[in-house]
Amino acid sequence: MRHLIKLLFLPALLSACSGSGDWRADAITAAEGKMRGLVSDASATFSHVQLTGDSSTGQTCGVITAKVGAFTKEARFIVYIDNTAGPFVEPGMGQSMSRADFDWAWQNDCLNEGYKS
Repeated sequence: MRHLIKLLFLPALLSACSGSGDWRADAITAAEGKMRGLVSDASATFSHVQLTGDSSTGQTCGVITAKVGAFTKEARFIVYIDNTAGPFVEPGMGQSMSRADFDWAWQNDCLNEGYKS
């Protein structure tokens, strides 16, 4: 009986250690980490975060609030799951991407993919 309990316990332990088991939650957590690094603010907070697309070609879209110098700023962000581009944050938060380019990416990769503000 004790051997059976050990056999059942091991897979549960391995599963718990390998992530949440929910790829969406894991992708959002990873995106938030990337954004904290991009804006150099480990205490940045997030709101309106949604995952659009699928587990291989989707993106995490939302709003980040972070310290920029002496100010706290809020901006939209996009992090691509497949890492083919980005991550991107609206101009004004240290990103060199133009407003027009960011707005185009937001429209096509967030809003057109199902993001609801």
